[in-house]
Amino acid sequence: MTGRSKISLLISMALWLIAVGLSAAQEAPGALFAASDGKGHISLLWFPPPSKWPAGGWKLSDSTGQVLVQQIGMGDGTALQSLSVEDADAIRQLPAVLAKPDTTPKRKQLINIIGLRAFSEPGYARALGLSWTLDNVASGSRSYKVEGLDSAGKPTGLQLASSPVDSSQATQLAPAPAGVQVKVEERGVSLFWEAPAENRQLPVIAYAVERDGGGQSGAAVTAKPVIPGLRWDPKIPLILDRNAPPNEMLTYRVFSVDAFGRRSAGTSIRIFYPDFRALEPPQPVTATAGVGKIVVSWPAQQKPNLAGYIVERAHLYAGPYEALAAQALPPATTQYEDATVRGGTTYYYRVRAVNSRGDLGDPSSAAVAQPQSAGAPAKVDGLATDAGQTRVRLTWKPVDLPVAGYFVERRALTGAAGVENWVRLNPHVMPEPLYDDYLGLTSDAKMEYRVLAVGFDNAEGSPSASVQVVLADRSLPDAPSIMESSGADGKTVLNFVPADQKAAQFLVLRSGREGDLGVVIGDPLPGDARQFTDLYVSPGEKYWYRLVAVDKNGNRSDPTRPVAIRIGSPQIPAPAAPTVQFAGTPYPHVVLQFQQPPAGLSLIVERQDQPDSGWIRIAGPMTTQTATDNNVPASASVGYRISYVAADGKIGPASSVATISPTGK
Repeated sequence: MTGRSKISLLISMALWLIAVGLSAAQEAPGALFAASDGKGHISLLWFPPPSKWPAGGWKLSDSTGQVLVQQIGMGDGTALQSLSVEDADAIRQLPAVLAKPDTTPKRKQLINIIGLRAFSEPGYARALGLSWTLDNVASGSRSYKVEGLDSAGKPTGLQLASSPVDSSQATQLAPAPAGVQVKVEERGVSLFWEAPAENRQLPVIAYAVERDGGGQSGAAVTAKPVIPGLRWDPKIPLILDRNAPPNEMLTYRVFSVDAFGRRSAGTSIRIFYPDFRALEPPQPVTATAGVGKIVVSWPAQQKPNLAGYIVERAHLYAGPYEALAAQALPPATTQYEDATVRGGTTYYYRVRAVNSRGDLGDPSSAAVAQPQSAGAPAKVDGLATDAGQTRVRLTWKPVDLPVAGYFVERRALTGAAGVENWVRLNPHVMPEPLYDDYLGLTSDAKMEYRVLAVGFDNAEGSPSASVQVVLADRSLPDAPSIMESSGADGKTVLNFVPADQKAAQFLVLRSGREGDLGVVIGDPLPGDARQFTDLYVSPGEKYWYRLVAVDKNGNRSDPTRPVAIRIGSPQIPAPAAPTVQFAGTPYPHVVLQFQQPPAGLSLIVERQDQPDSGWIRIAGPMTTQTATDNNVPASASVGYRISYVAADGKIGPASSVATISPTGK
């Protein structure tokens, strides 16, 4: 062990003793540890407080009171032979140093450093007089005691006692370390484990770590046991194995070590330690663009555990990246040609190394390139249009090769051979084969459209065949004017004139109220009509009429102002003369018969008693075909006639007179 290693170990031991309360600052009574191998062999190890280190050594006895060793002193000749000359001389001078009274911190520190070596070097402990072994000890549980002696061999009053042990039963080993974990890093393998439960009778003071793998078995990871202290953060590694063989399956075993150097059962953990150098990405990676391809290149690497490369591609620098091949490229590969690219598209490439286990290394720095297209996009085919009220929808067949999108162009056709320049409607390419050209209320116009494809490198294909669209005239015709109106003779008659020559039809609207727009009545009137007659009206009723002009495209004018018309009575015809018949029984009466009155009319029956007298209404209004006069006057001649009556009470012309002579004269 080098001087630096010894100092590191002693400092660790001092920290452990401080943690368990054995430091000089606390002036604890010290500790005596005892262990049995179960075969009659007892090992003893003790450590006094630094300020009470006895100059004359120790007396050893057991719990039965038997003195086993009268005096165990420092500098035993046999024990010193196993030490270096420097260590042996230091121990020989130690009794004289301890005989001088000195309570300074410097002396306590010196004694701590010298004494703590006893916990890691059994020979040094024996030479210091801090350990003893007993052979052929009779079976049975006993405790052991050491008493400090001064330079004259007299007791100093310092006593250290052990826990009971039985020489026929082996002292239990420390528990195996719990929670062992590893972390694989490029700098090595870090090992972590949890601190054990406190055991003051025989504490765990150190740990040993072995490794299997890489052609070795049971190789010590550290030259000396690891002494972390009594408590530590289990998330902080206790050991970093910088010599782990790369690209190997490794098994680590961690042992607890007690004060006598006895190891517990090992806790094993198995991991694969990759060759991080083999997984280092090649640098630099370059990407060279061509026509329809990009060549990715990187320098060759000579690494024993390098199994190949994976080339990744993305459309953005930050990814996501995708592997371009399912299998790794051979390790001797220095370039990769990507022919699955589109011209004008930006691609980012990076390369990862693969080891013999198939593990992927970190990616290289990304290289960027933009290839050129092999040619311009194909000509667009299948252009079709659908003209609506406010927009024209264009659709077409997508081109076979991938393109960035399409440009749509339009021009207006203005009269005979009048053609305007093509205007590009979309400032940015459209990816879908559909475009809506919103024209608003544009009407009475003729348009021409065409579409061309655009590649990812902005190369434009040939324009498609143009398609013409005719937009109908959407302007409204002017309303006509109603010049005359009449409701005479039970019908409505409207005379009107159009406002211009655009009217192809006229619609007549009728309502029963002035504020009601009404409904269309009858069939549309032809464009050359100038009069409308409505026979389906009721005399005495009032109606409001409006007219609407309709052009050839179905555009309607605003309705005219309403015209109010009250329907007069219809013209009443003269009925035929009635037939009359006199009957004298059972009493004198006259029976009259006549035709059914026309629809909408009723009739009245009148009688004239003398040729020069007036007419008397004897029946009606009614709609029957017979009437009876039961009050026939006794006159030589009686005349009868009928007249039709309109619904408004108007009486029409009378029929011819039918006469009869009731007296028979």
